[in-house]
Amino acid sequence: MKVRYYTKVGCPLCDEGLAILCTFSGLDIEHIDIEEDEQVFGKYAWKIPVIARPDNASELDWPFDSKDVKAFLE
Repeated sequence: MKVRYYTKVGCPLCDEGLAILCTFSGLDIEHIDIEEDEQVFGKYAWKIPVIARPDNASELDWPFDSKDVKAFLE
């Protein structure tokens, strides 16, 4: 499954969220640095880290844990 992971450099919560996300096998994680696009930054600046599913346009904002991610991916 492909997911997008909205993040930025130097974000400790993003590192924590990525560690949780990486415990799930079979994911194709596209990392998106919100600081590289002004429009993306405006949308996600106060919500990161965010996991997004392009297949159904759903998003999971921080805070989340492994149970939340599992439910989100199902």
